[in-house]
Amino acid sequence: MQSIIPTTSARAQGNTMRPVWNRCAIALCCVFLSVVAVALAPTVARADDSDAVTPELRTEIIEKSIELLDELYVIPETAELVAIMLRENLAAGAYDVETTKESFAAAVTQDMQDLTNDKHLRIGWGNGGGARRMVRRVGGAPGSGAPGSGAPDTGGTDGGVFANRRGIPSARMLPGNVGYVDIRLFVPLELQKDDAVNAMATVADADAVIFDLRTCMGGTPEMVHFITSYFYPPEPMHLLTYYRANAEPDSAYTLAEVPGKRRPDVDVWILISEFTGSGCEEFSYNLKHHDRATLVGQKTAGAGHGGSVHELPSGFNIFVPKFRPVHPKTGGGWEAVGVVPDIECDSEKALPVAHKLALEKILDRGPALASSANLRSLVADLDAQLARADEPEAIDPKALAEYAGDYDNRTIFLEDDGLWLQRQGGPKLKMVSADEPEVWSLKRVPQARIKFVRGADGSIRELQVLGMQGTWETSKRR
Repeated sequence: MQSIIPTTSARAQGNTMRPVWNRCAIALCCVFLSVVAVALAPTVARADDSDAVTPELRTEIIEKSIELLDELYVIPETAELVAIMLRENLAAGAYDVETTKESFAAAVTQDMQDLTNDKHLRIGWGNGGGARRMVRRVGGAPGSGAPGSGAPDTGGTDGGVFANRRGIPSARMLPGNVGYVDIRLFVPLELQKDDAVNAMATVADADAVIFDLRTCMGGTPEMVHFITSYFYPPEPMHLLTYYRANAEPDSAYTLAEVPGKRRPDVDVWILISEFTGSGCEEFSYNLKHHDRATLVGQKTAGAGHGGSVHELPSGFNIFVPKFRPVHPKTGGGWEAVGVVPDIECDSEKALPVAHKLALEKILDRGPALASSANLRSLVADLDAQLARADEPEAIDPKALAEYAGDYDNRTIFLEDDGLWLQRQGGPKLKMVSADEPEVWSLKRVPQARIKFVRGADGSIRELQVLGMQGTWETSKRR
């Protein structure tokens, strides 16, 4: 096990230095998908309106969290180190400056993630808290999808992450008979199986299929395995083995039966980014290392441990990672290291890059002459599109000034001759013009849509953001 030593962080709250533990000689990125969630997600209701944090409540939250980690955390030795760190920080007064529930939860989460580099391990308050991966029984007889025979589920919930979220907002055909499926979340089968079946039917006769997972938060293994099974023969394929701390491992296989047409030989392309996490990484990792897909874009978040949400007192909750996936070919997974693309490019260019490569591969198979001419024309168009993407936007900074301002909990501002969006408490994100008047996207989240709405007098009155749930949220200009 890698050496973990206590150090003193320069991170300060007010005038108080907070002692925290850090993994030695490792630079950590604890952003995971919070960039997307904070920028695009609507304001969530809190479970408890009282915001005060007393010393007694801090101690209670820490001790109950340690109890759950000791019982359930996927790596028991790490759980012991987390317990030592949290108790030492509490005794040293490291959390005394955290006077609100939200800041206390954020501080404890940061300390736990700094120590473990586990991007699922987190304490939340209310109904927020970023991407979560639900614990599901996925093992059993090969090809059956039946529950495994390991230890019974140890409780916990999905934390409401799947409520009112559309996992597959779009499935369509691109020019050149290339299928396109946009997946934002692998929602449990019992909730959106029909959506998955319909998406697979849409691309059933495609000459290539592109899955867009660039803003995919994660989800349940059962939906991951269900969609994966469409791209293998009926004979069960061993996908992964899930290891738990206090139970026998479970193995996951492709399913022997799926509704509709299987495509075991079609070329598959998967678009990934730094925001691709958890179950979406599992989908990518599986198909990549079983030689069934080519990955295009940027390295993923590296959130491999799965688990569930457990309630704590006073509206707090903790996501406890309970299992880790291990691939039969690599002997490892993507926790803390991410999934590496086969073809690296900026995530905003990943779709035209993959579309172009898919068309070129179709051409290599020697389609009919008339079809070949059309495909070559499409490839030329995509080459031109990629060339234009490298050119700086010719937008007059003075024309952008009228967009700048405060819109409820979001701010639009000018910087470096461009527009930026920042939600309260979140990072700033570069905006880029989309293909409609007064509609914008985000450079790092190309599927995002931000629309400015004018009033009767022609002035900009509100901002509409297409959120993670696929619905528009309105922010009034202040």
